[in-house]
Parts: sequence; C-alpha cells; structure tokens
Amino acid sequence: MGFGGALLALSAVQGISQIGQGYAQKAESNFNATLAEGKANLIGAQSEIEQGQYQRLKGQYLSKSTAAAAGAGIMPSGSAAAVMLDAQTQINIDQAIAKFNREQEQSYTRSQADAYRRQGKQSVYSGYSNAFSTMLSGASNYAMYKGSTTKPKTSFDTSAGAKFSNTSIYNKPNMSIFR
Repeated sequence: MGFGGALLALSAVQGISQIGQGYAQKAESNFNATLAEGKANLIGAQSEIEQGQYQRLKGQYLSKSTAAAAGAGIMPSGSAAAVMLDAQTQINIDQAIAKFNREQEQSYTRSQADAYRRQGKQSVYSGYSNAFSTMLSGASNYAMYKGSTTKPKTSFDTSAGAKFSNTSIYNKPNMSIFR
C-alpha cells in the first residue's frame, strides 16, 4: 500500500473511532440517566416516608394536647380547641410545603435524566458528523497527493485534428524578430 492508500486507511480508522466515541458517550449518558431516574424514585419514596411522619406527628400532637387538656380539667372547646386546631393547621402547612419541595426535586431530577439521554443521542450524531468530515478531509488530502504526483497533460488533440499545447508563447521570449 502506498502513501495514498495509507492516507485513506488512516481517514477510515479515524472516522470509525469518532463514531465509536459517539456511541461510548451515549452509553455513559444513558448510565447517568438511569442513575438520575433512580435518584428521582428515591426522592419519591422519601416523600412518602415524610408524609407518613407528618401524619404520625399530627396524631401524636393531637393526643398529647387532648390528654394535657383533659388532665387539667379543660374541655376541648373554645380556646383549647382553637390552639389544637391551629397546631394541626401548622403541621398541615409544613406537610404541604415538604411535599411540594420533594415533588419539585423529583421533577428536576427526572428532567436531568431526560437531558442526559438527549446528550447521548447528540453525541452519536456528532460522531457520525465528525467521521464524515474526516472522510472528506482524507479524500481531499488523497486527491491533492495524487494531483501532485502525476504530470499534467501538456498537449491535447481537438476534434478537428489540431494539436494544442498548454505552453504559452508568453512563457518563452520570441527572439526571432530581433535577428
């Protein structure tokens, strides 16, 4: 194989390598997306656990408040009921805020997973694009190499049978008029 063949072979190897890199980046992006989705699922599970904790907290607080009021001989009505209701309302607000925050965090993490997958697809497209560019560059280099090693045709025949040469009269001084 000559130098020209080596140029083409090198371009082909580089192109294949670039396509392989695109697929490797896609595989890594898919792995990262899988991790992000797993994290989003854990956030969902954590949110469910927190919601259960808030429910238990409300029950415990209501039980303690009712027992304390009854122990003091106060009927659960009027101001005592208002205090207990206010405490339950505050816990409900805290619970709703925590649920909202977990849902936002989970949604953001799922969006990250989608972005990783899009990035992986783009890496494959970039790999093919770079490979195509490399192939064109290699073909261009090969054509330039082949063009520089062949001698250009110096004359040609016309269809009328005349012979023309690409040497110009301007390249050689015509000294015949001075003799």
